[in-house]
Amino acid sequence: MSLDRYNTLFEAYLLNIALTKQQATNIDTKLSEAIALFLSTYEGDLDIYAQGSYAMGTIVRPLTEKQNPSGKAGEYDIDIALERSHWSGAQDTLQDVRTVLEDEYGELVDQKLRESCERVRHNIDDDTGVDFHVDYVPIKQLDGRNAAKRSSDKWFPSDTKQLIKWFSEYSETYTFLPGLILIFKRIRDFADLREDIPSICITALACMYYEDKGSYADDLLNVLEKVVAHFSVPYSQLSIKIDPIDDDLAIKISETSHSKLFSFFTNCAKELRVGFTNEDILSMQKYLSSSFPVNLGDYPEFLEALRNRDIGIELDGSLNIVDINEDHGKGSYVSHVRRKFFSSGEKLIFRASEYDKQLFGIRWQVLNSDESPIGKRRGNLFHARGADGNEGSSSNDFVNHETEQYSGEHWIKYYIYKKETKLVVEIGRKFFVEVEK
Repeated sequence: MSLDRYNTLFEAYLLNIALTKQQATNIDTKLSEAIALFLSTYEGDLDIYAQGSYAMGTIVRPLTEKQNPSGKAGEYDIDIALERSHWSGAQDTLQDVRTVLEDEYGELVDQKLRESCERVRHNIDDDTGVDFHVDYVPIKQLDGRNAAKRSSDKWFPSDTKQLIKWFSEYSETYTFLPGLILIFKRIRDFADLREDIPSICITALACMYYEDKGSYADDLLNVLEKVVAHFSVPYSQLSIKIDPIDDDLAIKISETSHSKLFSFFTNCAKELRVGFTNEDILSMQKYLSSSFPVNLGDYPEFLEALRNRDIGIELDGSLNIVDINEDHGKGSYVSHVRRKFFSSGEKLIFRASEYDKQLFGIRWQVLNSDESPIGKRRGNLFHARGADGNEGSSSNDFVNHETEQYSGEHWIKYYIYKKETKLVVEIGRKFFVEVEK
């Protein structure tokens, strides 16, 4: 069986584990406050920028208390670089940063003295238990960028800004790489292995071994199986590198973790392959978590995936997910995204948000009820229909005409993507039409 069967499920899965726009906004609000604080303190000699997963657009949504088998919620990990040429010694600089943060945030500043940063813990969601913390990382410009090392009171070369630039250019070549990294991170988090393998190592391994195999499942199995081989070597020979960082990232993995990770990745790769082959969703969820769709029937084989059109999804927290508008308001009102009809033949007009057609494209999608006649079920991605019902005949790509015909429940949605990147930037939530005759 071709594993592209699971592309639609993986696209839904990515929306479940990626940073939402509201979550990104909450984080940005706190970061803006801190940025203003440091700019006022070190006016004229400070460059502030995000680094790590948040800057790369590969931050994975943490597990909630209910999702995590351990019952402990995860947290967002945000890294902010504070770059100056006039920082003093490493220890003094870290203390200066801590003093500024304590004056503003008080007890929210973590008491643990970390090697290269100062941490502030923020609450983000009382309902899920998910918090986020911000690590403020002083960077000194001294023959290049350098990070502080508290234990030796020295600065050492560390140019994460160059890494972010490199990854941005690299991921432009591989549209589906960021999604693979998110999936890899969720697998790690669900297995409670955050302390064993940091995100930078996952990113490095994904970049080392990623190949576009045509489906998310094939991409994942390919990387997992190569990671198994990578970890099969003795601990003393383990090496993990990523351009443009000179350091060997394997130093971030202990010998005990090396053994644990090899065993875990071996089982994960084997069991996921069997699960995909046997269409065993529960076997998939064992590693992918309950965020992976449980009902295969909701994603019939004829439901076309974005990936079939070589279109990916923006996963950096900027994705808009909005309601679809229907012009005429016909039918019995059930909710703002659901109407019910007791006869057929009503004309419906759906409107998407309008973007610049030169820069953005749109595809609509309808999934008919399984009560529809054989050969009449739809699931393809299509250009907007005009009043005549023909695909591509609409005078406005962002306006789609439909006629309700068949009994059962049907839905419509849309995807707006940026033509340059081929990444979806807005999704119209499913609008449901029920027909009872």
